[in-house]
Amino acid sequence: MARPTTAARVFAAVLHLAERGGPNALTMEGIATEAGVGKQTLYRTWPSIHALLFDALAAESAAAEPLVSHPDLFGAMKATSTELVSEPRASLLRMLTAAIQSDEAIAHQFHTALFQPQQQQFARLVAADGFANPEQATELLLAPLLFRWFLRLPPLSDGELADHIETVRRLENPD
Repeated sequence: MARPTTAARVFAAVLHLAERGGPNALTMEGIATEAGVGKQTLYRTWPSIHALLFDALAAESAAAEPLVSHPDLFGAMKATSTELVSEPRASLLRMLTAAIQSDEAIAHQFHTALFQPQQQQFARLVAADGFANPEQATELLLAPLLFRWFLRLPPLSDGELADHIETVRRLENPD
């Protein structure tokens, strides 16, 4: 297991390499060189590039501004949409998404350590906005953002995003 200071250097190296060269720049040798550690240090802690990438993104996410710091649902939705299309994060998430399709361990780790906590945090924000069924509303609210990201479509404009939030609100409260 890498020491916390070593892990922090490795995670910074992953993100720096990705910033410069995209996901294809991520090799164990390149990361080890960038972080100033031996490849054996990487392989002792992370069995694959995908496991290392997951940990780097999870650490970055844990250090990021929480969604609940946004004053309203629109702000949180806008921040989520922006995060999904910002490079190198967008490409790194695509790389991780591809790994999730064939690696059960990475899929489980992604769902339990990254996605579920973020989804629960978002559901709390949705509940605070007055939605009666925040878990269902969260899925309905996030689905088009993820759909557009997955298919590399342009993100929703501010007007479309506001309309989408109101549509979900009407679906939940049809009266």
